[in-house]
Amino acid sequence: MRNIYLNITFIVFVLFLNKTNAQTVWNGPIIEFVKQNNADPANTANQDIITSSVALTRGSNGEIYNANLESIYQKGTSPLGTEWAIGDLSEIESLTFSTFRTTVGKPKNVVGKKLVLHITDENVYLSVEFTSWSQGKLGGFAYKRSTNNETTSAKENISKEKISIFPNPCTDYIQAAGIDQVQHYEIFDVVGSKIVQGTLEKNKRIEIKYYKKGIYFLRLENGKTIRFLKK
Repeated sequence: MRNIYLNITFIVFVLFLNKTNAQTVWNGPIIEFVKQNNADPANTANQDIITSSVALTRGSNGEIYNANLESIYQKGTSPLGTEWAIGDLSEIESLTFSTFRTTVGKPKNVVGKKLVLHITDENVYLSVEFTSWSQGKLGGFAYKRSTNNETTSAKENISKEKISIFPNPCTDYIQAAGIDQVQHYEIFDVVGSKIVQGTLEKNKRIEIKYYKKGIYFLRLENGKTIRFLKK
C-alpha cells in the first residue's frame, strides 16, 4: 500500500513539474533565414540560432539538423530537440507533432507548407514556412518564421555605433570595444530573461563560461543592444 502511495505521489510530482514548464507561443514579427548554397553549416553565420538549445542548418544534402546537438543530419530523427506539425499556431492544442521527416515527407516538398515548430527543451512554439529548398547537393534552404516579441525588440535596437563585443562567438568571457566611459549593462537570453547586470568599462571582461550555448544580448544603459553567441 505504501509503495502505491509513493508511486502516485511521484506521478503527481512529475505532472506538476511538467505543468510548471509552461508553453510559450512566439507570434511576434516574421523574419527570414537563408542558408546559401554550399555555405559551411559549421559556421554559426549559416545557422538559425533560434534558442539556446536549437540552431537549425543543413549540410550539402539531406535534411536540416540541430547544430547544437548534431554534427550531421540523422535521417528520420533530425533536427533533434524539435517536433513539427502542419498547421497554424492558433491550433497547437489539436495538432499532431512528429519528426520533421514524418511531418513533411520528402524534404524537397516542404516549400509552401505552413508548419508549427515545437522546441521541446524550452517548450516554445513558432510558425515556420519554407520558401526554398535546394537540390543537387547544394545544401541551401530558406524559410520565414515567427519570433518572440521581446527578442525582436532587442534585435531591432542592435547598436549601429562602433561598439562591438569580442571574441564573438565566445566561450569564457566577452569584452566590449569602443566604450569611452563606464556604462551599466544587462545581459538577456534569447527568450528575454535577464541573466545578469553590472557595470562595464574599457578592457573589463564579463565572465560567461557557465552560460548555456546560444544567443545572448548585451544591453547598455544608452539603450544600445549587441548580440553575441556563446559556444
